[in-house]
Amino acid sequence: MALELGVNDFRAVLDDLASVFEENKAYLNELDAKIGDGDHGLSMARGFARVKRHADETAPESITGLLTEGGMQFNEEAGSTIGILMFSAMRAAGKAVSGKDRVGLPDLAAMLEAAVEAISKRGKAQVGQKTILDSLHPALAALNAGLEAGEVEADVVRRAVQAAADGVERTRGMKAGIGRAKWFAERTQGELDPGAVSGHLIVKAFGDRLLGG
Repeated sequence: MALELGVNDFRAVLDDLASVFEENKAYLNELDAKIGDGDHGLSMARGFARVKRHADETAPESITGLLTEGGMQFNEEAGSTIGILMFSAMRAAGKAVSGKDRVGLPDLAAMLEAAVEAISKRGKAQVGQKTILDSLHPALAALNAGLEAGEVEADVVRRAVQAAADGVERTRGMKAGIGRAKWFAERTQGELDPGAVSGHLIVKAFGDRLLGG
């Protein structure tokens, strides 16, 4: 049976993300303190808490509306670079499935591709520069490869989540190539990138929902 998510499933994922980032706030701050301002966890937790609160209060009726409005709320709450990037990513992902009440795995791959492109364009970032792209892009590649090969969708999802985790681990060997962390490029090598960790947490939340976890 094909894996699908509807509007209520997206609301549930956003609820999950609010909890996940609250639970991982201190860890992400600790990672960020080694290479940046030390507030990445706080920004992600506050942003997704605001997204959840807005969705609970207004109940957008479409996936596109849920993500676009949620992205705006995230940006208003979190601000700074991560706010703009998450807004850009969420808006682009929503536009990719405009008019659809339910989305399957190919749609989710298209949403992730749109999000990756939006982050890359808005942040002027590329894979390998120690950013969120270093977990999102491997997940996208795994999704596309599995779908093209006609593999069992549940297996494709599991591999995409693992690919994101592997991408996080690879950031240890990278030097920051963009943003404020670039000022401390040498110091960043050997450390995990908090943005990439966040990317994995987002991919995992969607994967868990798809797999019924």
